[in-house]
Formats: sequence, structure tokens, C-alpha cells
Amino acid sequence: MKAQRLIRQDRLILSNIIRATFAGWHDRVTAAFMLVAAFAVVHAWFVDHPWMIAAWTALAAGVVIGSGAGRLVRTRLTFHAFDGLLATDALHPQTRRRYMAAWHGVGMTLLAVTTLIVRPSLLVVSVPGYVAGVMIAGLTGGVRMPKWIAGTARPGWTLRAWSHRPIAGVAAATIQLLLLLPARTLGTNALMAVVGTATVLLALTLTSVDDAVVRFMTVAGHGARCIFVHHGEGIATFLAVSVPGCWIMLGPVVAGIAAAACVAMLLLLTLRVLAYRLYTKRFADFLVSILAGLLMLVAYSMPVALPILAIAMLWQLQRRGQVKTWLLA
Repeated sequence: MKAQRLIRQDRLILSNIIRATFAGWHDRVTAAFMLVAAFAVVHAWFVDHPWMIAAWTALAAGVVIGSGAGRLVRTRLTFHAFDGLLATDALHPQTRRRYMAAWHGVGMTLLAVTTLIVRPSLLVVSVPGYVAGVMIAGLTGGVRMPKWIAGTARPGWTLRAWSHRPIAGVAAATIQLLLLLPARTLGTNALMAVVGTATVLLALTLTSVDDAVVRFMTVAGHGARCIFVHHGEGIATFLAVSVPGCWIMLGPVVAGIAAAACVAMLLLLTLRVLAYRLYTKRFADFLVSILAGLLMLVAYSMPVALPILAIAMLWQLQRRGQVKTWLLA
């Protein structure tokens, strides 16, 4: 019952956000058109590719979605516990478990429906991928690093903070190369799918962004480049070690796939940093999701325009974020 009250409040807030974001009829028509077009493009892609490649892609998508959902649910629980009107409910352990189970049930249902529309046979990998993503989000967001790994007794160190360090990138690249050792016997298409999936999953663990840190550094006078460097040392080191390693082990084509996946994750990290400088975490995540979806749609339908669109997005966010620097009010 208490969990239902928390969910009803979230549902009301979400409904108000959607109505405010798509206030005009043209906004709603545009959003509906983009949604239908995205489904059509994704369906065409999954149908045209072999099942193994589609399965690896669906698994990666499930992990990404589950990880994002896990972080979002934990963030909402933190809000309810400290700033919400129903803090008493949010602090109850059983209520928290029911709240998380309910929202993840909604997430898995939406993912399952989408998978059935896109390619029903991929249901056996997309939903387990979601569960794995939720577990990854729990590990990277709430587990404190042991002192022998963090090398310090300072409070507040978590796997998310440690993932920004260069040593984390070296560790992730080592894991990736070890995982790819058995993949040398696969065919070209399967090998490219495995490399892309492994690279994206490991890179995602290195691209977490703390919105509170971004906003503090912004108002303290740090520019976007400084904030990006603070959060991107891990993924940059991963790129520097992973790509040459893939080239030596599997050749230049595989190294190119790994490099493209790393660049995509760097772009996602940059979008999140720039968005957090401007907006609250909830709206920034929503905005980044829309921008990332648009980039993927363009990458599939018109790859030539992808660099231009990406540069335009980054420039616009950077230009608007410059006025936030030193803005303490």
C-alpha cells in the first residue's frame, strides 16, 4: 500500500512532465511520428540481420536499458527518502523493495512488448539483459570500494567514482581482451557483433556521471572541458588500451569496431555532462535519451549526416552551458 502511494506520486509527476513537454498538438504529432519511425527502423534492422547478431544487439540493448532503469529507480527512491512528501514510506525497507520491483516490472514489460514488435524470438535475450543491467546499476551505484582497491580510507568512494580513474580503464580493457580470446574462431559478422557488444557493455561501466558533481564544478567556475576530463579519464584509457589490443589480436576491422563503440560512449558521456550543466538530472536524462535516439536513427538512415548532427548538438549545449559557469545564484 505504501509502495502504491510512491508509485502514484511518480506517475502524477511523469504525467505532468509529459503534458508540459508536449503541450502543443504539433509536439505530440512529432513525437508520435518519431516513435513510429524509430520502431520501423529498428524492426527493419533486426529482421535484415542474422539471429546471432540480432541477439547480441538485443542483449546489449537490454543491459543498457536495465542499467539506466536501475539508476533511475534508485535516484527516485533517494529523492523520496530525503526530499519527497512520502519520506516515511520511502525509508521502509519492504516498501522500497516493492517499489523497485513494481517499476522494474513495468520496465521489463515495456521491453518485452517492444521486443515482440521488433523480433519476438529475441525475447529470450532482451529480458535477461535487462536483469543484468539492473544488477550492474546496483553494483556501480551503491557498492563501496574496498580499501585495498581504492587505496584510500576516504568515505564516499564507490565503484562509480573509481570508474573515472585511468586504472579502471586499463582493467576494463584487460577484461575485454581476455573475453575476446575465444572469439577468434567466430565468423566475421559474429565476431564484429561480439566485439561491439563487449566494448559497449564495458565502456558503459566507465561513463557514469554524477550530476551533483557536474553542477558543483560548473558553478565553481570549471568549464565543460575540465568536467569532461574529470569524468572521462577511465573511458579514455580504455580506448587507448582496447583499440591497439584488438588490432594486434583480431585485426584492423575489429579494432575499428571497438574504436567506434568507444567513440559512441564518449559522445554519450559528453552529452550527459553538457546536459547536467543546464538541467536537473531527470530532465537531462530525458533530453539525452531523445538526442541519443535521434543520433542512432540518423546513423542508420543517413550516416553521412551523423557527424554534422552530433557537432551541432554538442555546440548548442556547450553554448547554452557557458552562461552557467560561476552562476552561484
